Amino acid sequence: MKSEEGLHLSYEAGVLALSWLTRIVEIDKAISECADQHLKSSLGISFAQAKIVACLAGHQFMTQVQLARRLHLDMGALSRIIPRLMDAGVVMRSRHPNDCRCWCVQLTGSGVAMAANITAILGAADNKLIRLLTEDEADIFIALLKRLLANSPAHGSIDVSRFAVTGSPRPSSVVGAPA
Repeated sequence: MKSEEGLHLSYEAGVLALSWLTRIVEIDKAISECADQHLKSSLGISFAQAKIVACLAGHQFMTQVQLARRLHLDMGALSRIIPRLMDAGVVMRSRHPNDCRCWCVQLTGSGVAMAANITAILGAADNKLIRLLTEDEADIFIALLKRLLANSPAHGSIDVSRFAVTGSPRPSSVVGAPA
């Protein structure tokens, strides 16, 4: 098995890497399902819709392309979600004032109010998911997630020198040390 950088990884390291990736995907799914459940019961919108509302909060408007890029959505998915939010009276869409080729999306008055509710509901969902951790464990967990994110290809290149070429994908530095 080869890593993203083309380095040969031992079988054990490959299995461990897949195990961690699988767990991260499972955690993402659990978070999405929990948030979806809370948002649907409270506001009648999905987690995907809530992310659009939250992204638009604080902006006069965003183009659909900007919104898709910021949320890592393809234009097709975004084009299916926006009409649902429009039908609910949460967003409105209009042509860009300076470029008639672009569509702009902005929150309505009820969308602005909904954005505040989304923050509260997602905070409650967050607390529900993390309540089994002690305060110290939660702090370490958040710090580790930040380090993983900071080291992701979307946030810069991965420093492969911190990983043993023979296998262990675990950083050699201690928890909390600068990445």
